[in-house]
This record gives sequence, structure tokens and C-alpha cells, in this order.
Amino acid sequence: MKTLLVLLVATLCEAVGETFLSSGMRSPGPVSLSSLSGWIGLVLSVVKNLHVTAGVIFMACFFYLYLATLSWSDLSYALPLTSMSYVFAALFARFFLRESISWYRWTGTLVILIGISFIAMDESRRTVASERKLGLAAEKEIDGGPLR
Repeated sequence: MKTLLVLLVATLCEAVGETFLSSGMRSPGPVSLSSLSGWIGLVLSVVKNLHVTAGVIFMACFFYLYLATLSWSDLSYALPLTSMSYVFAALFARFFLRESISWYRWTGTLVILIGISFIAMDESRRTVASERKLGLAAEKEIDGGPLR
């Protein structure tokens, strides 16, 4: 349960961060990276724009929570659950950025949600092989349940 809750907060941070980044980068208009002045303009946009700064902070929160999760959970369990951020991002894009989202995108988002549900139903958060590699006892309980 701990893993699911931490990853839920992490993916919310990621989606909020992406929403801030998108909002912030729309204000200066399209950025061209074909010249040095375009790169400098991009850096200045990032430094001067509070939405972009907030987005970077939220993305950093996601990254640190994700790193913590990887310390006690298998990658094959944790990484797919981070795709919950796609679901949150679609909702934030629709309701905060006022983006028009086609039924194709909503269908894809639903497919992602179904996949996340399958992964979340797996009760084992860390495999016995991972525990042995870390030198932990096989009887030790991880994330509220026994190892398998």
C-alpha cells in the first residue's frame, strides 16, 4: 500500500509539473533550436517564467519520490505505475489548459488505466531474488505483505 500511495503522489507531482511546464512554455511562443539565440531564448524563458520554475520543482519532487520507491520496490512494478501520470495529465490538460482531447486520446488513456490496474493488483512488490541480492531475509515483510 505504501508503494501505491507514494507513486500516486509522485505521479500527481509529475502531471502537475508537466502542466506547469506546458503552460509556461506557451507564453513565449514557439522556440527555435536551430540557432544559438534560440537556445539562449529557451534558457531565459525557463529562468524568467514562474510556471516553468514551478514545473521543474514538481518534476524534481516526482523524481525523488520515484527514487525512494525504487529502493523498496521492483522496477517492473514501480515503473508501469508511473504511467498514472498520463491519466492525470490528460485530465489536467482538459480542465486546466482547456485542451480539446479527442476520443482517440481518451480511449488510449483508458487503456493505460486498465494496464495500471493489472499491475496494481499484483501483491508482490519485490521479488525474492531482489531481496537476496540486497542481502535481506526472505521472511521479512515488504510493503505490508510477505515476499513471494
